[in-house]
Amino acid sequence: MRSSSLALAAGFTLAIAACGPPPAPPVTADSGKNQVVVAPDSAKVTAFSVDSENLLVDKIAMRDGGIRPDGNRDLVFRAIVEGPVDALYLVTTDEKGIPLYGFRADTIAGHEELPAELGSVVDVGRLTVWIAVVEDGKFINTDGGALGTLAPGAHQLKLYVPNTGNLMPKSHLRLYARAPNGGLVASPNVAY
Repeated sequence: MRSSSLALAAGFTLAIAACGPPPAPPVTADSGKNQVVVAPDSAKVTAFSVDSENLLVDKIAMRDGGIRPDGNRDLVFRAIVEGPVDALYLVTTDEKGIPLYGFRADTIAGHEELPAELGSVVDVGRLTVWIAVVEDGKFINTDGGALGTLAPGAHQLKLYVPNTGNLMPKSHLRLYARAPNGGLVASPNVAY
């Protein structure tokens, strides 16, 4: 009798637990007080590379949103990004792909901060160079250089970044995409 009572109590406990509140969104704790939000599986950066036009064209200006030549040849990259995604970040990394403070570019503007996971001191959009995003032959950034939101599905992108002169050969780079929930996904690590 005692074993059947224990089995009944265990089953009752499991049934009550199953009726509890839904689980919280997945997060992982970082080394500080912050929590890092995990991006949904639909957001991905499946490819990232240096484009053959790198340092050969002048399409954009240094100022965020400046879609006009400025006399300075641009950095040019290619990426395949799966949405939904509402921001892109390009950062230098070590050989293992861990973000380092150094070269930074993004599609955020104004006083919006770069995510702490990207290994920076507090950087904001207006203090970093911008990424001009081209899809299907057209620039898709909004006024001021922000990305807006890339819809669900794959997007083949060409990325133009002003050349500030501080991206050195043999550096490593990663493109990060931010899902609308704030989670980040990373491209493969690429040697420049």
